[in-house]
Amino acid sequence: MANVTVRNIPEKDYAELRQDARQNRRSINAEVLSLVADRAEMNRRRRHAAKAMKRINKIREEIARKYPNQPDSVDLIREDRDSR
Repeated sequence: MANVTVRNIPEKDYAELRQDARQNRRSINAEVLSLVADRAEMNRRRRHAAKAMKRINKIREEIARKYPNQPDSVDLIREDRDSR
């Protein structure tokens, strides 16, 4: 495990952190660890989502090449609604 020392935290921010820690029934250290863990998890999810979007876009391009000139779904939905 790594240790980090944070200095010169603005008083407003520290007061907010202290309030959040109290509200969550945690020490300041536990609150900071929770914030760091949340941020790291969010970053992991963003990276995973970015990779997934690349794969999805590649599949879309393959489908578009394989099946060119497909009608727009908006037009199909509008046609279906108008037929009722």
